[in-house]
Amino acid sequence: MTEITRRQMFGTAAAAAAAVSVPGIASAAAPLATGQAPGFYRRKVGDAQITALLDGYIDVAHGFWTGIEQATVEDLAAAAGLPDNGSIRIGVTSYLINQGDRLVLVDTGSADLFGPTAGKFLSALAAAGHTPEQVDDILVTHMHPDHIGALLENGAAAFPNAQIHVAGLEFDYWTSTSEQSKAPDFARSWFDAAISVRKAYDGRINLFSKEAAVLPGITAVPLYGHTPGHSGFRLSSGSEDLLIWGDACGVASVQFAHPEAGLAFDVDGAAGKKTRAGLLDMAAGDGLLVASAHLPFPTFGRVLRSGEAYAWQPDEYRFDV
Repeated sequence: MTEITRRQMFGTAAAAAAAVSVPGIASAAAPLATGQAPGFYRRKVGDAQITALLDGYIDVAHGFWTGIEQATVEDLAAAAGLPDNGSIRIGVTSYLINQGDRLVLVDTGSADLFGPTAGKFLSALAAAGHTPEQVDDILVTHMHPDHIGALLENGAAAFPNAQIHVAGLEFDYWTSTSEQSKAPDFARSWFDAAISVRKAYDGRINLFSKEAAVLPGITAVPLYGHTPGHSGFRLSSGSEDLLIWGDACGVASVQFAHPEAGLAFDVDGAAGKKTRAGLLDMAAGDGLLVASAHLPFPTFGRVLRSGEAYAWQPDEYRFDV
């Protein structure tokens, strides 16, 4: 262990100050960087290693909220120290589960379907040391474009060896042209993405129902509302558990303090509100480690009770992976 003493600290500071004043020491200006390094972060859960993969970000306008006054959303954003620009910026994160003998993805990011601020999932996967060919299984929480976009590359399957696992209710809804015709204008193109996935992975799509053991050590958890078959996935390894809950509760600055708050993207807002209430109560009561696509990266943490509502406690940085 390296121990830094008070004498060493002040001695180093004095030497640095002296170096600045010595003639001939360069102090050249440099251009500001334009972005972060590829976003990935590893954490162990029992014997499994989980890598969070950052796809980028999207901005959720205050006007997209339901079940909560816009003024309240603005106050919550201000209390969280967020910019006052009429929206809340949220990340888009997917997860790679390495079980030793199997590589499993939970969602895949947005590719080019959600604009230029996202679509970096494959770059993050490569930076983390993996290729699409290595992936054995892909678990889909739901079929919104920011969760399935990178399943496709130029219309073809981007993961040549992977089996896809998705709830039957979810798959049937998003691949239905009848449901597409009834959807809001902003969501109709989202059905096209799901239909393209169905074609590209024909013969490799496995449908499950409700709570099901989809893979060894991984159980699907029905979290309906945001979409008809929206599902979380609970990983159990050794004595530890992790629940990846998709978008059931995604905007930390708003939905922990106000679980009644939903978004225009919710297919069934009333069911989503009920699901979120039960989910937060369970997670807080059990002290469960959770992760969610749109929570602050790398998204791991726990739910705490806070009066009549809840608060988010991010997991501390893990130095050992």
